[in-house]
Amino acid sequence: MEKNELEQDQADPHPRTANSPYTMPPHIQTSDGRIRRLGIEIELSGPEVKDLVELVQKVFPGKTERLSEREWLIHSDDYDTFTVEVDSQLLKRIARDYENSGDLIDELTSHTLGTITKNWVPCEIVTPPLPMTDIGKMDRLVELVRERGGKGTRDSIWNAFGLHFNPEIAALDAVTVLHHLQAYICCHDWLVDQSGVDFSRRVTPYIKAFEEDYIEFVLREDYKPNMDALIDDYIRFNPTRNRALDMLPMFLHIDEARVREKIQDPLVKPRPTFHYRLPDCDIDNPEWGLWAAWNDWVRVEVLADNATTLRACANAYLQHLDSFTPDFLKPWKEQVVQWLDVR
Repeated sequence: MEKNELEQDQADPHPRTANSPYTMPPHIQTSDGRIRRLGIEIELSGPEVKDLVELVQKVFPGKTERLSEREWLIHSDDYDTFTVEVDSQLLKRIARDYENSGDLIDELTSHTLGTITKNWVPCEIVTPPLPMTDIGKMDRLVELVRERGGKGTRDSIWNAFGLHFNPEIAALDAVTVLHHLQAYICCHDWLVDQSGVDFSRRVTPYIKAFEEDYIEFVLREDYKPNMDALIDDYIRFNPTRNRALDMLPMFLHIDEARVREKIQDPLVKPRPTFHYRLPDCDIDNPEWGLWAAWNDWVRVEVLADNATTLRACANAYLQHLDSFTPDFLKPWKEQVVQWLDVR
């Protein structure tokens, strides 16, 4: 992107490239001037892992590396490494054991468990950190997977499959992180309604909302923590990665020792990103694409970028939580729209 195009995009809170359904957040550069990066995780069923590897290679050519039958890497020519795998630590470990040993029992165990779990353990395509402005390049991959028989969340009541975004934060200071966290909390109910999160995922523990005691704590006008306090408070209220917006990877990146003292979960990996886990994967729907969930996330960043609007919204949410009016009579998901630039 040329410099004058970049400056024009930053002036528009909802910039789009020509003929693109994707909006961009207010800040598409990091504090050191790089285009922000975005990791994407797509959970689905249907095609075998080796078939998905072939499709990834068609869109993002590169050298493949087989770790096991259920875990492959594609070292892209233009980006970094894509991963295609079964989303199960147990199945991956057993498959690797067979790959390393060649033992017949390991092979039978791997094959049997793979057959039993095929319909409810998803495969997962995990991208490397892509330049945020290149998200549209994923559209072709989504189309190819759909044509190959990819199935998403709504194909079965057991398919609690998600679409995860890992957008790099523009700056890692406490105020920026806090404002995005507050903005997300204010938007959560609207996001659930807007994206139509399937029942199969709402009943799982993986995308829980923040509890009301934490919401009231973090939205207070006098809550102005430094980074140490922000991390400590978050972990005190949320000692788990099972949140629709999981902040642990970012906090682990910022201060690994502080987080590891309380959180030993090996699945939490450090990275300077939000881990937004709420959206469904509706990949078998021909009307579905990444743009809808991504554009919803951009609303969060737009709200976070306007301190005055964010404070007004947070105050109203606190008043709503303190009121005696049941939420179903005057839902917050409808009230919050006045602070969102919903078009």
